[in-house]
Amino acid sequence: MPPPALTPWALLTATAGLIAFHIGLFTLVGRERKSPYIINSVFPIFLICLVVAALALLSVLLPSWLEQLLLKGSAGLLVLTFLFSAIRVYRIAVRSVYFVDSISLKHLPLVRDWRRRKSLKSSRRNYAHNTIPIPDDLKADIVEILSAANAETFEDRKELDPKALALAVQHQGQGNKLLAQLAEAFLRKDFSVQYLTASRHPIEFVGFLKRHLEDRNLTWSNYTRRIVVIDAYSPHFAFLDSIYPKKDRELESLDVECVVSRMTYAGMHTASSHAFNVIQKQVAEKDRRPTLVIYEDAYALTDLESPEQYRIFVRHVMPSERMWDGMFTVFLESAMLDADWRMLQGYASMRLDLRQRSVIPDKGGASPPDKAIPDHPRPEVVAMAASAAELNGLVKDVKP
Repeated sequence: MPPPALTPWALLTATAGLIAFHIGLFTLVGRERKSPYIINSVFPIFLICLVVAALALLSVLLPSWLEQLLLKGSAGLLVLTFLFSAIRVYRIAVRSVYFVDSISLKHLPLVRDWRRRKSLKSSRRNYAHNTIPIPDDLKADIVEILSAANAETFEDRKELDPKALALAVQHQGQGNKLLAQLAEAFLRKDFSVQYLTASRHPIEFVGFLKRHLEDRNLTWSNYTRRIVVIDAYSPHFAFLDSIYPKKDRELESLDVECVVSRMTYAGMHTASSHAFNVIQKQVAEKDRRPTLVIYEDAYALTDLESPEQYRIFVRHVMPSERMWDGMFTVFLESAMLDADWRMLQGYASMRLDLRQRSVIPDKGGASPPDKAIPDHPRPEVVAMAASAAELNGLVKDVKP
């Protein structure tokens, strides 16, 4: 029995089925998982499907000897599209389940379980787990630097070990000096600095840090092997502007290692892990020395993803880096909603607000200064509640 002939309608049906699958999948992921930016990855698949459909329709207008040749080419392209779709779905699944952005067999459940069991049974010294704690004199230096910035709004929560700082600034330049002072304190003790930014090219802060150290008669080249930066800005906001590749080369000329993040918060998380490995290669030591880990304006990605993804990022990163020990984590934010700032500072062991006015209110109206977050309701909330109670009383009076 001869195999069924390949027809344009069979290709169109398969193409329509693939498109319908992706529409359902990406609608579910974008809406239910609060990851709308992932929808961007469906555009290449849709474009290939349109090409396949166009070729299938074009074959109807061609001679029969050329029709089958074109249909077979379209079918081959459609098979590649299905394989490409499978890779995309696997990447989305890994992002959603493990909050990392990489395609590897090590993320399969059985493989992960085997690797974890092997790691627990191994008696070999592990760089990641052999941690040198942050020394007490460095902790004192950190408190002194932060207190000098603004003693009124600085809060050192003694109940928690000083390992994380929630820092709010009015503008980016305001954070430069403070971050440079913290970085100097770590570098002077031959420790490392890891800097991630999602709101500007990292050359701006690295250039400021270089000038800051040189103003204090410190030789820049002595510290470049202790600095790693993560560019989470360019993949999201640089687009096709030609200035950024030039700035990449300028950053490279300063002998600073740069890791480029993939898109999404999962991509930033993966880039942070990669930077961790870069530091390990740089120091070439068996014990992991303390590191200053800076996340600058990670909230900027909420314009592309969602605040829910930012909160997931914070809820994972801050507790995890406390558990790893040997890290002092700084989350610097220049513009974020009130509720998200409260969540961020709630996870930190230190809080510093350098803004002259309060954070952006959630839905209009005034927001109280952060230096004294009240336990009692805000005045506008009390007024709204009183009005609602009065209205409720009037409604009850008119009821028969």
